[in-house]
Amino acid sequence: MLSLEEVEPGSLVTHRNTGLRYTMVDAGDDEVLLSPESAEMQDLVVPVKLFREEFVSSDRFNMGRGRSKKGGRSRRASAQSAAPTGPKVKGKIKKLVRERGFGFVRGDDGREVFFHRSGLGQSDYDSLGEGDVVEYVVQEGPRGARAENVRAISESD
Repeated sequence: MLSLEEVEPGSLVTHRNTGLRYTMVDAGDDEVLLSPESAEMQDLVVPVKLFREEFVSSDRFNMGRGRSKKGGRSRRASAQSAAPTGPKVKGKIKKLVRERGFGFVRGDDGREVFFHRSGLGQSDYDSLGEGDVVEYVVQEGPRGARAENVRAISESD
């Protein structure tokens, strides 16, 4: 059984039966948000109990990748259309882990915040690089602060 203490945002997990790999984006008291490795699939919201029973840390699982035939719109996908609110922060990309779909941005105030590719458009994520100046909105979640709507800007903006 997988423990939430074993994984943190940005960790790769694999579904035991299908072999599909996901990045763990966020975990609340009742649900876990997972972002699929495949760009054709949508984010997945899983009850914590099911997550513990059916997922394993990817570094402990070595099954070939499978394909899911299930479709449908996840709750996260519909919630994603609502833009995050709050003050915009300017900062620079400190670290980008492209193959895992996340990174860290350091604001002009010195605060370092996690971001995930699900918090911005795919083409926006692909165009980002370490050291790029960006603007974003900080959202507080159950696992701490997270940058949303990250977008590159010029240094003069």
